[in-house]
Amino acid sequence: MEPVLPKWDDSQTIVKSKLTSRASIRILERFPLKVEDVETLYDTEEMAGGDPEALYQLCRLLLNVWKYAVFYQPKPEVFLELLQENAYPGPVVKGILEAYSSEAMSEVVESLASCSNSGIPRVISTDWTCRTAIRRNNLPSSDREVVLTLTTDEGVKHVQLSSEHLEKLYWTVNKVQASLDGILER
Repeated sequence: MEPVLPKWDDSQTIVKSKLTSRASIRILERFPLKVEDVETLYDTEEMAGGDPEALYQLCRLLLNVWKYAVFYQPKPEVFLELLQENAYPGPVVKGILEAYSSEAMSEVVESLASCSNSGIPRVISTDWTCRTAIRRNNLPSSDREVVLTLTTDEGVKHVQLSSEHLEKLYWTVNKVQASLDGILER
């Protein structure tokens, strides 16, 4: 189900830019967050003298705003228009836009972009070791083999390639490089 930008709840009593920005940053730092986890955003010392239910109501609304913002990543001016169309008060819009341009938002987007939903580990780096098999009497054979070490987000994987697989990999890498060169020349 796609997130929807909620309308401003007129019963909301908190209309402050700094509080909106701080609550938004807190949500983004713990993103993805479930609605039932909103009450864990603030501890009792931070709530002294405040109205916890009003703050949690604001945080639930902001959570839906951030789900929408992270899913669609609208440009700031488009996001501003959407918030105004949905009757968000000026101070709340200001607080949301401050958080939208924050490092926390960038980190959320980057962490979600680097997630793999395919179940295949993401490759971080590669290392090659090439060796020639030695026959009896210390005579090198014509068989070459390569050990490809892949460092992934799930750890290190070692793959041995025969000369036939090595040749296929070589031509595949050349095709990819030629495609990249073509893109860069445009």
